[in-house]
Amino acid sequence: MKPGPKVAVVMAGGKGTRFWPRSRSARPKQLLAIAGSETLLHQTVHRLDGHFAPEHIFVVTTEELAEATRRMLPELPSENVLVEPEGRNTAPCLALSLVEIERRVPDGVMVVLSADHWIGDPDLFMEDVEVAVRHASDTHELVVFGIRPTYPETGYGYIEAQPAEPGSGPVRKVLAFREKPPAELALQYLESGRHYWNAGMFVWTLKDLRNGLAAHCAEVLGPLDEWMAAGSDPASLGEAYGRLPQVAIDVALMEKARNVALVETRFRWSDVGSWPSATQFHPTDANGNVAVGDVVLVDVKDSAVFGGGRLIALSGVRDLIVVDEPDALLICHRDQAQSVKKIVERLKLEGRAELL
Repeated sequence: MKPGPKVAVVMAGGKGTRFWPRSRSARPKQLLAIAGSETLLHQTVHRLDGHFAPEHIFVVTTEELAEATRRMLPELPSENVLVEPEGRNTAPCLALSLVEIERRVPDGVMVVLSADHWIGDPDLFMEDVEVAVRHASDTHELVVFGIRPTYPETGYGYIEAQPAEPGSGPVRKVLAFREKPPAELALQYLESGRHYWNAGMFVWTLKDLRNGLAAHCAEVLGPLDEWMAAGSDPASLGEAYGRLPQVAIDVALMEKARNVALVETRFRWSDVGSWPSATQFHPTDANGNVAVGDVVLVDVKDSAVFGGGRLIALSGVRDLIVVDEPDALLICHRDQAQSVKKIVERLKLEGRAELL
């Protein structure tokens, strides 16, 4: 049977606090050009060109970012920017997408993407999407993309899948979702050959998503169905949304469902999760340094400088991340870059809203 029309849902409400001071509440990671000349959001949407009709591409974001998102993506209908009254994790985000899209494309197959990831090999990406769309339509399984791990990463969740059988193709049955592991366990996952990084990208028919949420997390769907039945007044969405649990789609649905399949991807992928990960998109010198902007380095090794409008000079140091903005300067050890979000938390506690 021919699959229904593809619809893309791009989740774009994240704050990207690990990219402070360049990332701010009104200019989060997905609105920055971290991995090339285009913003990550631009890249995500433009990757779909020619494969998804513009009216079938939806971007979910916050009230604070809605206008900036619409201005950045004039090729999409304004009403396709769906606005969450507040961030309540990915399950409410996708439940809102479901009830909004059902009335427009009721037989659609939903492809869920993150606005702040980098994907290489766009042709391979779209081929893998088509595999997932066909499988979801034919089997009514919930499909997740699995990234073959290349090192024992402790910051990602993992998916355990059945080993490939001869001639089985890229689709595997999912056995379990695994939490972010300690280093020793991450190494075991890497060596097992049956564990994949969970990139948080999914494919399912709208009907199968509804059935899954109704069976495993009805409380994330009920208030939104009531809101739709009452006329879907935008002014009353906040009340309905406030009744939803704050829960990730992995916990609400994927870890509980038994009809879950994995497509082993072939494209290059990065979640661009911190400043060190951004260095892969820039050339390095003979000493392993990345220098963006007006930068002078003397006896410096394995460091990255993301300059602003002024000269930055470093001497006799190594393993540093430096990010310069007009009102703030970040200096940290590259091994501690994940903790930049703690600086943001401290600034919040101190009431430094002008820096957030």
